[in-house]
Amino acid sequence: MRRVDALFIVLVVAFVVRFSVSWHPGYGFDIGVYQGWARSAVELGLAQSYEEQIGGNMLPDYPPFSITMLAGFGHVYKFMFGEFDLYSMSYKMFIKLPAIFSDVILCGLLFTIIRKWKGRKAGLAGAWIYALNPAAIYDSALWGQTDSIYTMLLVASLAAWIHQKRDLTAILLALSILTKFQSIVLFPLFAYIVISSSDRREFLRFCVTGMITVLVVLIPFALGNVLQEIIDVYTGSVGAYSNVTIGAYNFWWSILADKGWRIQSTTSPFGFMTYTKWGITLFGLMYAFILWIFHKEIKKPGNVEALMYCSALLAAAFFLFLTQMHERYLFPFVALGVPICFISKRLAAAYWGIVIAFTINLMGVMPLTFIDKAAFREFDSLDVFVASTQMWMFTFLMIGAYAKYAPKKRQYLS
Repeated sequence: MRRVDALFIVLVVAFVVRFSVSWHPGYGFDIGVYQGWARSAVELGLAQSYEEQIGGNMLPDYPPFSITMLAGFGHVYKFMFGEFDLYSMSYKMFIKLPAIFSDVILCGLLFTIIRKWKGRKAGLAGAWIYALNPAAIYDSALWGQTDSIYTMLLVASLAAWIHQKRDLTAILLALSILTKFQSIVLFPLFAYIVISSSDRREFLRFCVTGMITVLVVLIPFALGNVLQEIIDVYTGSVGAYSNVTIGAYNFWWSILADKGWRIQSTTSPFGFMTYTKWGITLFGLMYAFILWIFHKEIKKPGNVEALMYCSALLAAAFFLFLTQMHERYLFPFVALGVPICFISKRLAAAYWGIVIAFTINLMGVMPLTFIDKAAFREFDSLDVFVASTQMWMFTFLMIGAYAKYAPKKRQYLS
């Protein structure tokens, strides 16, 4: 009973903290778009909402499972309040609930993952780390973004794999890519561990399970004849914004500063490769290097530490090196990186360094108070400092990973 009560307290606190600040208007445009998507999906239907939006709202550029979840919450809201009032505080707070609930679930998932590796006390500590994480609270409850939803599905996929639930892993992975295309960041990792630990029959079953999940989710959209619109969502998500960086304080911001927001990613800085191709090349090399470091250990189902550490680094590299990144796209690292805090104090400090820098990055794009507005105004190089800090902290985490997991082991940083 004590174990249940201790975790229950964490989950309640995580929800209460987030819900208590969800009155904040957040990023008004995005909140309004989510409200409109939910309303249109309820009143027009899932499929038709991809072709038409009530009140001239922007057509969905999110995959179908995102719209399905918004529709579910929309039906609950309409049942409770009778009608959709886009200007009411109740609807503005309600539309943040999918992300808030995902945050709460993430606390539970991190508890189960870390408990299997380090024991109950560490599991509870990990849940607390995420429950009170400033970046997670800012993104989900204040800003009202939905990054925690697909992050929750990715972490759930890892939890299912760690507990050797292969079919469930395939289902959750399929749902993640049907929620946000950015989920693809961990697909090569899963491809490697599934192929390397499965025979042909097991691999085929894994793929078929995932495909069946996709087909089931797509049924209402296929019946509504909007599959092409959904395909367009995926193809349009690549290159939808042509800037080198879109508010992301990453590698490109560290060398270009706010010019990265004005420079087109199709520009060739050295005359033979565009920024986009440079980003893909750097990310591809970093991805391959990270997989090489961990490739022996992540094949072992019981090695929670290596799998979570590897996943966190891949999520960070995605944000740091690719172009056209939004400031929010580092969010998966916030959850995936929690287990790093239990490896060593130095690595824990690096994790928190990135989390704090990420929170400041979010404030740089959507200020919370006059204080953070003044900070960016008075310290005009703060953004570059934050970007550089994230790069240095990532480098330190890479050094720690290499020292511990590279095939030729060296003395580990403790």
